[in-house]
Amino acid sequence: MNVLKKFIIILFLININNFHASAAEMNFAISAVIPSNQIDQSKTYFELRMKPGQKQILEVQIKNDTDKNIVVEAKANSVITNSSGIADYSISNPKVDDTLEIPFTNIAKVKKETKIPAKSEATVEITIEMPKQQFDGVILGGLNFSEKEDVEEANKKNDNLQINNKYAYVIGVVLRETDKVIKPDLKLNGIQPKIVNARNVVTANIQNIKPAMLKNLSVDAKVFTEQGKKILHETKKENLRMAPNSNFDYAMDWGDRALESGNYRLEMKATDGEKSWKWTRIFTIKDKSAEEFKTSDLEKDRKMWYLIGGTLSLLLVILMFILSRRLKKIEKE
Repeated sequence: MNVLKKFIIILFLININNFHASAAEMNFAISAVIPSNQIDQSKTYFELRMKPGQKQILEVQIKNDTDKNIVVEAKANSVITNSSGIADYSISNPKVDDTLEIPFTNIAKVKKETKIPAKSEATVEITIEMPKQQFDGVILGGLNFSEKEDVEEANKKNDNLQINNKYAYVIGVVLRETDKVIKPDLKLNGIQPKIVNARNVVTANIQNIKPAMLKNLSVDAKVFTEQGKKILHETKKENLRMAPNSNFDYAMDWGDRALESGNYRLEMKATDGEKSWKWTRIFTIKDKSAEEFKTSDLEKDRKMWYLIGGTLSLLLVILMFILSRRLKKIEKE
């Protein structure tokens, strides 16, 4: 009950008229200028045949159809595999895998800002300079374009507690030098308990150590006690896409149960349609870790009750508002 009272007080103190939520509009459009060394001319992203030591300038056209001048920020990103098991082209300055020999950010340079007048177009140039030593496999990159926000406008939004979603365009870049087929190869690294999205999980780090893409990866992970035959937890995921020379933490949901200390056995199988990998590993959840994750479960329960209390409080405020309007109407009549 005390929780409900606190939320009611907070809701009454907030000036709701100054709170806005809006989605950012895209005030520009982009298109890649496809060069002659494009491998597949039908692609709208860059897929290029390069040579060792080659220097090439790529072009991206930006069109501003609005009635105001805009500034577009551009970034060149190395591609990683995110926690969902998907190749991510949009993250700036990510932590790259230790097997990645040629990060895209090392060979791509782009002008950070470009001003585009109202109702006009501009071209952004990206300079690619390949290493002198021949490279087999693929190099993946992402070209990220977003509108720079006006400082005065940003301050105004902060003052009004406005929620503003910033969107961006991303153009993929795939670079090859040879036709040699490099097949992906997976390794299983560390296994450890974590909290992901307020839930207890055990993660197993999967690493692609080759400069090749995995486009249709399926993973099936089963957890047992060390000598047990009964499956304690099983997590299956399909249609995963791993970037070359990257890794990610494959999360196995522990459900609503607290993590208990002890020795466990992980049996994991991964397949990309052509090749499969199997691992069996013993891992330990230590007493200290188990206690920490039990505490986290309690915190999660508290947050859930706070959320319920807040929702009920909001409904109560709305109900009081409706009742007050009706009372005023009755008084006038």
